[in-house]
Amino acid sequence: PGDLPHMWREFDPATFEVRARSYLKDRRKEPSGECMLELVNVDFTCVGPGGPILRAAEHPDCYPHQHRLARDDRFLLVMNWIFPPFQAVICAAVNPKAAWVQQPLSPQARVWRRFLEASEDERKDLFKLIISLENGPWLVKRAVPKKPVLIGRKVKMESYHEPGQHLELVLDVASSRAEQVACAMVIGALRKVHLVYAVLIEAREVEELPENLLMTASANCWDPSKVFSPMTESS
Repeated sequence: PGDLPHMWREFDPATFEVRARSYLKDRRKEPSGECMLELVNVDFTCVGPGGPILRAAEHPDCYPHQHRLARDDRFLLVMNWIFPPFQAVICAAVNPKAAWVQQPLSPQARVWRRFLEASEDERKDLFKLIISLENGPWLVKRAVPKKPVLIGRKVKMESYHEPGQHLELVLDVASSRAEQVACAMVIGALRKVHLVYAVLIEAREVEELPENLLMTASANCWDPSKVFSPMTESS
């Protein structure tokens, strides 16, 4: 991780507006507080001859496998994005000592618990994505506005929950023509853009407000020509 081209890092969550405590009364938004999870890894790869990795949490070439080998027992949120010819696996970990984890009645703990306990269809209606292009061509920035999207309503999204270990979300951008076009524009300009990725769970009850981002990931001037396929056959 770092600030140089073709590297990733966390980004200031306060640059994103989320639902304030009073949102259900006045629709007010405010800068997000600290992210709930810690960004631990980003893998950006080419889709191999055998097709995309459909279960990154179980694949030997992906970070979750190394996470287990290192005996790191933190719970992982694994976001597996498929947008041929590329794939991105973004992993974030829950810090068991985080203040919100220690307070089970906190808004963050409530919304996280509801997300984990939700059905697959319910998760599709709760998981929000915000993409921000901090720098880049005007046309690309216009095609990808900085606003929250319930992405499970736009693309095919599947989820796999292993209690106590991980929750993997598999999102197939190729399943939506509109999202595929926007994604292709961003990929075509990756060498010129500073892209920031943020996700959160939509809060719908007073007890779940204010919202907080789950995590952020920032990539600056990413070079697709330096991307390779996983060594092991997809699974």
